[in-house]
Amino acid sequence: MITVFGATGTTGAPLVDTLMAKGATVRAVTSDPSRLDALKAKGCEAVVANFTDPAALARACDGAEKIYLVTPAHLDMRQWKANVIAAAKTAGVRHVVVATGLGASPKAGLTFGKWHSETQELLKQSGLDWTFVQPTYFMQNLLWQAGNIAKDGVYYDDLGGPVAWIDARDIADVAAEALTAPGYEGKGLGLTGPEALVGEDIAALLFEVTGRTVTCAPLSAEDAKAGMIAGGMQDEVAGAMVELASIAPKGYLAGIETTVSDVLGRPARRFADFVAENRDAFVK
Repeated sequence: MITVFGATGTTGAPLVDTLMAKGATVRAVTSDPSRLDALKAKGCEAVVANFTDPAALARACDGAEKIYLVTPAHLDMRQWKANVIAAAKTAGVRHVVVATGLGASPKAGLTFGKWHSETQELLKQSGLDWTFVQPTYFMQNLLWQAGNIAKDGVYYDDLGGPVAWIDARDIADVAAEALTAPGYEGKGLGLTGPEALVGEDIAALLFEVTGRTVTCAPLSAEDAKAGMIAGGMQDEVAGAMVELASIAPKGYLAGIETTVSDVLGRPARRFADFVAENRDAFVK
């Protein structure tokens, strides 16, 4: 049994699909009861659990040999992950694959790197087998701007430098391999796409796919933070996101990891293909 937390999320949803395709026995966990029927329709077990409910977490982990753990970006995400790790240990789970972030380590200088590192160190100390899945920015984040791209033909670039974006489905596929194949215990798997793109590159890809002119407009840190807060993100978390974005102009998000191809034996998905697959989202 593999328990997948965040089973309706950006990486959790495709992970459930991939694991089911591999013939794994899957328990999908969501905090939203309205999502249970859709999860069950995939052929897996589905349960509701909130990260703050120890009894529900215990039920979610009961009988599982392995778990995938991911949480939303939130001030409480370290405690949420700690709660799951504690439940997993009590339940006799053997191996935890946890999604953190590229560059997370005790030496990290950025807020998110420090927060993710706390979870990684806690899991190391738990006595459980562990694998860290450490991605960079998701291609799926572009869909947050689909409305203004379709309406105004503008891509707002809050990064200002090259980023080796990764498709969340590649993260899921790597996680699935770590959960179903031996040899990934004790490993940190840094994940990026195959190329680093700047905002103008993304605007050009949108033009190539849609045939509509798309302008790349820089977005200030202040405006980016205000937009995230308006969308419901906590102030401190939005600040950490802006801090992370600030290293892009220095080239620190442009490094290419070969982990996807090394693990899966195929190239990582390209941004051009992601845009093409989601063309309808970017046109009126």
